[in-house]
Amino acid sequence: MSILNAPVRILGCGSPFMGDDAVGLKVVEALKKTELEGLDGLEVEDAGVCGLDLLSLLDGARKVIIVDAILTGARAGTIHRLSGLDLIAGTAPHDIISVHDMTISDVLKIGEQVQELPEIVVFGIEIGKQATEITMEMSPDVLEAVNEAVRLIREEVSDQF
Repeated sequence: MSILNAPVRILGCGSPFMGDDAVGLKVVEALKKTELEGLDGLEVEDAGVCGLDLLSLLDGARKVIIVDAILTGARAGTIHRLSGLDLIAGTAPHDIISVHDMTISDVLKIGEQVQELPEIVVFGIEIGKQATEITMEMSPDVLEAVNEAVRLIREEVSDQF
């Protein structure tokens, strides 16, 4: 498949049982209710907790947008746009601390060694604090960020279609 015909893939990461960590999944759910749903050449998927399985979801795409909860110390609901190349090189403007076992940076560094990576953009949504027990409740500040993340992603892909 030619890279020009490869899809743009949007991946939401998170756990629905760990409170604000589900924000990437909420963004994907919201995107599926927009005009982007069903658009030829665009795939919107729930990627779970984004461990090494994430690498298989990068295959065959020309661009991948990853949405995940992050902890940087910023105000909850703050959205950070980061380049995959900067995350791999360690030159991203924020030190990303994932709420999962492996950071997206770690996965991308491994991926760079074992496969060809597409263009990658990460939208990290600040959650403020990590859930310490099982909960499906999300904080208002993080939930408010979902609509803004959808707007930013629609902007990001607008030149692709």
